[in-house]
Amino acid sequence: MSTTTGTWTREALAAAPQTYFDAVDAMDVDAVLSHFADDATLTVQTDHVTFSGAGEIRRMFTDFFDVSVTIRHELRNVVVEEAAGKVATEQGYIGELKDGSRNDMHNCNFFSFDESGKFTRVIIWMAGTNPLK
Repeated sequence: MSTTTGTWTREALAAAPQTYFDAVDAMDVDAVLSHFADDATLTVQTDHVTFSGAGEIRRMFTDFFDVSVTIRHELRNVVVEEAAGKVATEQGYIGELKDGSRNDMHNCNFFSFDESGKFTRVIIWMAGTNPLK
């Protein structure tokens, strides 16, 4: 898995997490998956679980959307390491699940990009119970 950015600019790298979170908040699984390389991994580090490849990542998001009433992310900080093709974000997540539980969490994500600007690896650190089962 390469992490070089090719022709990606600092601005494009910094913008990608926002468009990703916008797709998550809209519960649009196809738009979410359009951010990921086919062989990407998504790890919820604080829950010790990894989803590998587009199929597993799609299933995880489909399951998450199926149990969610509302999802909202608020980006608070974005750090870009342009030369390495990496971005770190700090964000709030506020959501309500169909079982009536509510989440108001402080999370951090770490994104690695390939040459085409797709995520090859996403690592999530969550403060609280993982709603991404």
